[in-house]
Amino acid sequence: MGIKALKQVKSQIELEFPSREDAEIVLRSIEPEIRGSPSERTSTEIECQRNILKITITARDTPSLRASLNSYLRWVMLSQQILELKH
Repeated sequence: MGIKALKQVKSQIELEFPSREDAEIVLRSIEPEIRGSPSERTSTEIECQRNILKITITARDTPSLRASLNSYLRWVMLSQQILELKH
């Protein structure tokens, strides 16, 4: 019987918006997704620094990381499209 090491994978993406207000709007729009779907396979942190939105995802494996990244990027893109309608 051998010992199997658990390896985590981590990714951080930084998205630059035209203004701090836009970055904060997107942050607020995807925050419920982070709180509403806790997963045992991934954890996510999100923060806004000036006009930069930072999303950090830590996952147990690559497929989980990829799935989370795809979800967050889709939500950000949708939020961005809605923001463009207001301009």
